[in-house]
Amino acid sequence: MKKLTLVCLLAFLFTGLGTYADSNSNSSTEENRKSISVTIYNGGMGLVRETRTINLKKGIRTVRFEDVASQIIPQTVRIKSEDPKKLTVFEQNYEYDLISHERLMDKYIGKEVTIYRDGTEKDPGTKALLISNNGGSPVYKIGNEISLGYYGRITVPTLPDNLFAKPTLVWKLKNEEEKEQNLEVSYQTNGLNWSADYILVLNKEEDKSGLNSWVTLTNNSGARYKDATLQLVAGKIQLISNQPQYAPSPKVYKRSMEMESSDVVAPEFNQENLSEYYLYTLDQPTTIGFNQTKQVQLFQSEDVGIKKYFVFENLPMYEGNEKKFNNATVKYIFKNSKNNNLGRPLPAGTIRVFKADSKGRQQLLGEDTIDHTPDNEDVKIKTGQAFDVVANGKRNSFEVFKISNGNKATYSAEIRNRKKEDIEVRFYATLYGDWTITKSSHKFTKESSSKAYSDIAIKAGETVTVEYAVETKYW
Repeated sequence: MKKLTLVCLLAFLFTGLGTYADSNSNSSTEENRKSISVTIYNGGMGLVRETRTINLKKGIRTVRFEDVASQIIPQTVRIKSEDPKKLTVFEQNYEYDLISHERLMDKYIGKEVTIYRDGTEKDPGTKALLISNNGGSPVYKIGNEISLGYYGRITVPTLPDNLFAKPTLVWKLKNEEEKEQNLEVSYQTNGLNWSADYILVLNKEEDKSGLNSWVTLTNNSGARYKDATLQLVAGKIQLISNQPQYAPSPKVYKRSMEMESSDVVAPEFNQENLSEYYLYTLDQPTTIGFNQTKQVQLFQSEDVGIKKYFVFENLPMYEGNEKKFNNATVKYIFKNSKNNNLGRPLPAGTIRVFKADSKGRQQLLGEDTIDHTPDNEDVKIKTGQAFDVVANGKRNSFEVFKISNGNKATYSAEIRNRKKEDIEVRFYATLYGDWTITKSSHKFTKESSSKAYSDIAIKAGETVTVEYAVETKYW
């Protein structure tokens, strides 16, 4: 039989000589694939379902199912025939002992190999018994001598049956009828993930915006899914961590960014409820490449009403803080409702806020993350800190109750608007225990058990002082 040269192993893999099967074995690759669908969940897991056409002879057969994900979760694999009564699966194996120089040498420990030294046709080769291959440093017995460091071009007579060119599912089954049939196979795999990315573009007045959402897919599962039906599940689904039995060695791959587009009809996602989650289905097939990042547009909305706030939250309110001013946090809030040109479930993701400069060039103002947001809920975005809106806070008085467990205190905060336009500031009072605001210069609204806020209009260049008194009881 023709010898196999280890240094030519890569070429050997690409020529497809890596699978040796006996007469009772069938091999199936992606070339036999009839259809495939991929459902991707938040959290790095995907569900792959595919149908392949295969011609099985009658009797006990071995089927090698190739071109599957290398990060497959083996215990989730399911196989189904179009005629289950005619096909019985006895045994299922996930093979991931892959061909490599080191593994092939390990398989030949205790066997004879041939070593060529000068690389010419006149070199007859040296027969050597491979004794050990620890750490990739082979030890040979050549004649009556033990040889260390005997280097050259190593050849082996054949490939062992239990080495595979790529991760492979292997079934031992009984087929009752000899005919071409469709096998449906599904499995879960790690290495597939998706997230939503949002681009929010503000108008000049910052009271309207456009919102563009993209789905970003990442495929590090170790397989390519050509012309697949793509589905995405949005929501916090509970997943039990199933680490794959085969963990590929870390490699550095070139990542591609592919923007999905069409000159005829742009792809769109159709949305539907799936129990307590939302399912998005792309309306046309797409190829999810191996080690690829792909983006597909989810939706685009215009004239979304938005409100901007300058927020002071957890402002230090103690003596000695008078000279240390604090910058306001910039926040934007918009309603996810039909009346606001939205009203759709917004998957969790990153949102980036842009605004055009005086020359019309869009500039990044900041970015934040949003959680899964249902219809008719507010979306709150924090973009950074305001340069020209500052404040100082201090506690003016403090008195402990003599009878009950508690105290009363007065506070003041000086808020300064150094901008050239009027603004609205949301000031939060930080509160503890069983509190009551007994007196204040501005109206406060209770937000939670520990927070109350006041929305304060401040003109350009104006300074406003907020004063309030709090009584607190502790139990």
